[in-house]
Order: sequence, then structure tokens, then C-alpha cells
Amino acid sequence: MARRRVQPTTEILSEIVARLGLPSQAVDLEALRAHLGLPEFGGYVDDARVARGLRAMKAHRAFAETGIEALRRAVPSLRAAISDGHAIRWSVRVAIPLLDDGRLELRVDAPPDAAVTAILRGMMAHRNDPKWRLDELRAAVAQVAARTTGELRRPVERLRDQIRLDLREVGADASAYIAQLDRSLRSRPFPFDDDLGGSLFHTLTPVRKRARIVARQDSRLRRLQDRVGFGAYIEKFTAARRLNRRILFHMGPTNSGKTYAALKVLTEAATGTYLAPLRLLALENYEALLERGLRAGMVTGEEVLGEASPTHTARTIETADLTRPVDVAVIDEIQMLSDPDRGWAWTNALFGVPAKTVIVCGSDDALAYVRRAAEAAGESLEVVTFERKTPLVLMDEPVPLEKVEPGDAVVAFSRRAVHENREILVAAGHRVATIYGALSPEVRRAEAARFRTGEATVLVTTDAIGMGLNLGPLKRIVFSAVRKFDGVGERALTNSEIRQIAGRAGRFGHQEVGFVAAAEESGIAPLRTALGGAPTAPAADTRFFVRPDLIAITSVAEEMQTQNLREVLAHFARATFYAGSPFQPSALEEILEVARLVDRARLPIQEKFAFSVCPVDRRDEVAMAVLERWTQARAAGMGVPALRANLRGELDYQERTVKLASAYLWLSRRFPETFDDVEAIRAMRGRANDAIEQHLRDTATRKVERRSRRSAGSR
Repeated sequence: MARRRVQPTTEILSEIVARLGLPSQAVDLEALRAHLGLPEFGGYVDDARVARGLRAMKAHRAFAETGIEALRRAVPSLRAAISDGHAIRWSVRVAIPLLDDGRLELRVDAPPDAAVTAILRGMMAHRNDPKWRLDELRAAVAQVAARTTGELRRPVERLRDQIRLDLREVGADASAYIAQLDRSLRSRPFPFDDDLGGSLFHTLTPVRKRARIVARQDSRLRRLQDRVGFGAYIEKFTAARRLNRRILFHMGPTNSGKTYAALKVLTEAATGTYLAPLRLLALENYEALLERGLRAGMVTGEEVLGEASPTHTARTIETADLTRPVDVAVIDEIQMLSDPDRGWAWTNALFGVPAKTVIVCGSDDALAYVRRAAEAAGESLEVVTFERKTPLVLMDEPVPLEKVEPGDAVVAFSRRAVHENREILVAAGHRVATIYGALSPEVRRAEAARFRTGEATVLVTTDAIGMGLNLGPLKRIVFSAVRKFDGVGERALTNSEIRQIAGRAGRFGHQEVGFVAAAEESGIAPLRTALGGAPTAPAADTRFFVRPDLIAITSVAEEMQTQNLREVLAHFARATFYAGSPFQPSALEEILEVARLVDRARLPIQEKFAFSVCPVDRRDEVAMAVLERWTQARAAGMGVPALRANLRGELDYQERTVKLASAYLWLSRRFPETFDDVEAIRAMRGRANDAIEQHLRDTATRKVERRSRRSAGSR
């Protein structure tokens, strides 16, 4: 006898939603199932209950957009987190003092009781009104806080006793112990549960131990270490250290609104700066600042736009101004701290940007770094958690290129793979937009616009879409591979990388849900693991990457009595980081190779260093030969004319032309008397970008047209 098929609950809900007159694709059925508390299979529910659930979810969405912020201001201890399907999870932040003078606080997030929950539901149901029964809500929240404090009385007393013993042990260094412990406690709210009393000691024992070590550390030894290498790195940012900065970590996945919320704070401040991982993001936010009527400017390595004395600036992170104080600074994609090549720029900004409030935005992978930085700098840290606004759904079956649909983005991890996928999709009749790292920001933006407006129906891309592009209609990400070459060897994508890319699907305000798929069956399991919330494996080395600045280069050169840049950089990497230092040298291998080249020119070591970090493709022999000619021209006191380019050249030739033109503009800001043909080089870069974009447009459909003509001719 055949077994009867047990129907998935989402199928049952789909049928009920259809009976209620709604298209099932407009409803997140999985979120609805979770909201109603139904099992995954065979869940019975009547139409009326589903209708009530849909109304409740709609009320949650409305309240999430306006009511939560108003309620946060009215009842600061009430916290809200929005999960998939716009369900709101409430908690009450309870601060329990650990010292008589109130200098240390244990922060506990307690669940709301029935009284608090009933009022909050009423607020959402009664016309989205955050003032409804507000005084009763304040009283109910206060009762939750009092009850939580009472239930934790015994473990808290035990913790206080242990802290008092620690203070006797450290003696005269008690203030250092309290300051260190306070910084850790401020960034560690504990969720309330039955085992919290035990977990408090498990979690805080190593934190107290670290505070005792810091307090007891011999000050003379500390000063001695500070004279060596980067021991004094934190203190060198004098403008930042004078401000007693407040650090906020807007922590969450892609499409969670974390950066949007940070930029809202930035635009409301009298002065501020936004630090971008890409020139494209700096440009987009510069334009957003202008649209708000602010006196805005933009600074990148190669150009300065806007007002001469702006109140607000958008910058690439490498150009962060670490001397001029502002009210608010926003540092985007803070997880880039762990990047060996560019992480030094995020390290500089995190420790050195002089802002009263520093808002860092990024994924939870960076939490340990940010917490460690705040503790090292002696600054407060508050973590604000954001959750994704639209759900991500992994497709159970692979989606090969033949099944790609309009609105999809196909992701590969090399320029070659992108063009191979592109040719297949064009031949299948799709109009294709193309984005990969070798394209300039201008072309990437134009191609994204073609996809956004519908001129192109499918996007073919690398992980370059992971940051800084508005891809509004993108509904599904298809991974054509789950491995990449990272410059050293081929490896599997990390869970963090998968989440960053997959998260671009289903943009809030454009789609109700985002879909993720693998082109091959073997790719589904890694995607499921990553999207299921599996954490990225902790880094083997969690030190901060730093790169020498001109002061460090000059000091080491004087100590070694040499103008040989390669020797100075090698010494820096080898000898300037004491054991136990929280810092490590950024990846210098490629820079060391460039230093070997620029050392052939008779230039001061400071100028050699500028050429060595110039943004050229260090793996391109032609580009390196051009860079060497430029250093020799600088040494000879000659001007460097604009490059001559052949606009009929192949695509890779035009890409190289744009990169070299950008490097010329970068050098023109450092050596304007040598690289003085700026207008000509800008015009040439513009023509090369136009040629690239024209090529991509022409070949987006041309193969289809040729194929059609051949078919017609054969008939």
C-alpha cells in the first residue's frame, strides 16, 4: 500500500493565500508558517487564522518602518530586532550596577512579559500608534527590569565579590582594571535565560583576567615597547585620542538597513565624513549628500570634487582625513579589517578618524576586531544589531545557465569565467549587463544602470557586486562556482563571502523575497551551510594589519642610513613588531617587488614610497614598465605627458588604459609639477571608458542577431 504524501505546510498556506485573493509569490510563506507556529509538514490552519496572521505581519512591517524608532526614544531600555518576514523580537535592556559608585554595569536583555507584549501588540494593531498606553508600557518595562534584577541577585552578588577581590589584588592600578572591565561589559549584553548565572562566570572569568593583566602591566615596560615599531600606534592619532570617541557597531548582513541608518545619523550631524571601500560608493554617497542640500565634497586617491570647505565629505577609506575633527564618521564594510592587502586602511580609520561618534558598519565577522580595538583605545562600544529586511530562500534544485531567467545575476570568480558565461547567455537570447573588477567604477555603474532599468535583463558578474552597486530588480543570485582563486591558490568561498554576495538578491523595497541558487548540484550544500548561519571559521591571526606611513619610512631610513626603499620595507616587516603586539604588517610582497623597480631611480625615499603604493596592476608587466618610465622621468625633472591610446584596441587593452590613466591622476595629486597633463588624461580615460561600455553594449545582443541572420540565410 502506497504511503500517503504529507503535504508541506507552505503548500497548504499557498492554497489558502490564493483563496484570500493574494498572489502566493507576494507572501513569504515560510515566514507566515513561522509566525503562525505551524510545523513544516501537515500543519492544519483555517483561512480566518491565516488572514489574521497576514494582517499581523502587515502591522509588524508598518510598525518596523516608523514606530520602533519613536518607541526607542520614548522607552530607551526597550530593544527591537526585526527578523525575516518582519517579525519583531522585543527585549528589555536591564543595567545592573556592579560597584557602589555605578562605574561598572552588567547589561542583560530580558524577554518581555505578558503585560509588555500585550501593549506592544496593541500599539501595532491600533493604527500603528507608538503612544498608545505609553505610560503603562513604561511601568510594565520597569517591572520586568526589577524582576530580572531580583532573579539575578545571588549571581550578581557573587560577581561583585570577585570584582572586589580583583581590586584588592591590583591595588593602586584599580582604575586601570575598572576601565578595562567597563569597556568589555559595555559591548557584551547578556541574553536572560535560566543558565545566565552560570554563564556569567564562564564568560567573564577570562575578561576579568585580562583586566588584571592590563592593570598590573609594568608601565616602564609598556613605555619601552611603545618606542619599538607600532607600540605607540594608537597614541599617534592625537586628534582622535583627544575626543573620547563613542563607537557604534551597526552589525548585520547585506540588505539589513545598517548603512542606511548610519548615513541618516551622518546627515543629521553638523559635520561628518563617510569612508567608502570603493570610489563608486564614495561617489554615490557624495551625490546623496548633495541631494540633501548639504555642503558636500568628495575625495578619492585621484580626484577632489565639490565644495572647497565642505561640512560633509565622502571619501575612499585610503584618503581618510585623520587630523580634522568632525561630529560623525561612518566607516563602511568594517569586516575588511581582516584583508591583508587593504586592511591597513580600515585599521587607520578605526583607530584614527577624529569623530565624536564613529559608526562602523559590517557583518558579525568583524565583532571581535571592533571590540578589541575599542578596548585597546579605551573607548566605549555599543553594538546595534540589524537583521535582513527581506528573507533569502535557497533553491533546492540547481539552476544551470540554460534556466537563467530575467532578473537573475550569474556570479563567477574570474574575468574569463564572466565572459564565458556572458557568451552562453547572450547566445540563449538574453540581453546581458556585465560587471567585474577590471572595469572602472564608471563602467560598472553604467552596466548596473542598464540592468536596473531593464535595458539588460540578466547580469553576469564577479563578486564585485558584493559592495557598492544599486541592483534594484535583482531577484535571484545564481552561483556558477563556489570556489575562487585568491592570488595564492584556489579555495572554497567562505561563508561570509557567500552571504555577502547572496545578500544582494531581494533588495528591500523592490522584492518581497530574494532567491539564491547554484548552477551545479555540488554547489547547493556549501550555499545551504553559509545561508543557514554557519559562522566563518575564526582567523588564525586576529592582529590588525598596518602599513608604514612616511614618518615610519623616514625614521627607519635614518636609523639604517639608507635611501633604499626595499631594504627599509623589509626591515619594517621584520623588526618593528614586538612579541604580543596587536598589529602586524600588511601584505608587502608586491610592494617589495615595486620597491626593487623604483629603487633604480635617484629619488628621495619618500617619493619612492609614493610610487611603490601607486594603484597600478603590479601583475601587469606593461603597466610596471610604464611605472618605471614615470619614476625615471620624475628623477630627471621631466614632465610626463598624457598616455597615447588606441581606442580601437581590444577590451583588455582599454581596461589597462583606464587603470594607467587612474594611476596617472593619482600621481598628479602627489606630484602635480611632473604629472601635469591632467585634462588630457581625464579626456583619454573618458574615451576609453566609453569604448569599453560601447563594446559591452554591442556584444550584449550582437551574437544573437548574427545567429538569427545566419539562420535566415540558411533558409
